[in-house]
Amino acid sequence: IGFNSILMGLETDVDWWGWVYLEQCLLSIYVFEFVVLLKRHGLFFFSCQNPDIGWNVLDTAIIVSSVLDSWVVPFLNLMVKCMQDDSDKEQKTASVNFGQAMMLMRMARLMRILRLVKLVKAVRPLLFLVVGVISALQGV
Repeated sequence: IGFNSILMGLETDVDWWGWVYLEQCLLSIYVFEFVVLLKRHGLFFFSCQNPDIGWNVLDTAIIVSSVLDSWVVPFLNLMVKCMQDDSDKEQKTASVNFGQAMMLMRMARLMRILRLVKLVKAVRPLLFLVVGVISALQGV
């Protein structure tokens, strides 16, 4: 998660052709982790009795939107491009509006950083360290 956060920051400043491949690898890891958690917890993963239901729903939304943005939409665009004429202007304006919606979904991927909060809350010494650092910064 931390590496992915650093990667997203570098991706905005450094122009490199390999960012796409790194992002796809990280998304594959996230999807694998998600599938393993679903397999392990079953329906309890989305149960109201689960104390982490909020985090699980957030993770699900982030992963589903990332998969849609990175894998499903490019595949559908390729399929549509193969099947349609270039003269269909109405379809092009619809794809522009859809592209704007997907841009918002990309920005929502920044919510992955919130997963760090989950990690900090789970590890008590790390929580105490973060609270101490924040308190020290407020005193400056």
